[in-house]
Amino acid sequence: MFSIEQTSLGRVVVSQRDPVFYTTRDISGRLDADAVAVIRNFIRGRFGIEASLSTCTQVHGAIVQKAERNGSWRECDSCDALWTADRGVALGIKVADCLPVTIVADEVIANVHSGWRGAVQKITAAAIDAVQHSAHFDPAAARAYLGPTIRACCFEVGEEVVDQFSARYEGMERYVDRSGSKPHVDVVALTVDLLRNRGFAEGSIVDSGLCTRCEGSIFHSYRRDGKGGGRNLAIVAQ
Repeated sequence: MFSIEQTSLGRVVVSQRDPVFYTTRDISGRLDADAVAVIRNFIRGRFGIEASLSTCTQVHGAIVQKAERNGSWRECDSCDALWTADRGVALGIKVADCLPVTIVADEVIANVHSGWRGAVQKITAAAIDAVQHSAHFDPAAARAYLGPTIRACCFEVGEEVVDQFSARYEGMERYVDRSGSKPHVDVVALTVDLLRNRGFAEGSIVDSGLCTRCEGSIFHSYRRDGKGGGRNLAIVAQ
């Protein structure tokens, strides 16, 4: 369902079905007018879509905003998920271990920045609610893409993090690996089950399976690189 392509952006991981892609360590992921122009040109050349780009000033919360076609680029204030029913719009999320969750349907797209704090606050469920309340949307006919993220193999946390999840999710222990000295949390498995429970079909949940933190990863990782590292971009367009 995904392939790695060498492009004007450097390497990107591209869905073979929908206009969904992820950038790698080949670019910093920090956006300015020049970087946005390159991204828009790639979307035009690769997918045939002339799209404006909307991104988020991300705050690790559960606020969802609607994006509209607006010039070349808009950074939406203080939110962690975007959706749109407009054509000619691309939605971008910046991640460096957090999970990008991308939703594609016939008339609507959404893009979610789901770090562990956002997952505790059920940001993906909030995005689904926003779409369902504001647009024609049937989860059973939609597709969800789970992009490169820190996987359970590398996501070691303290008990206080597990406690925050447990306060919001019943049966949280099935997503916790306690085989090592500290617990590891599987945010991806948790999110897959959330999507299933919200009506997404089993075969329509597409997991890239890629870990940002593992040895040899081609992606930026906050845990590996620290605050000075770059960001991976998860982008969807329609």
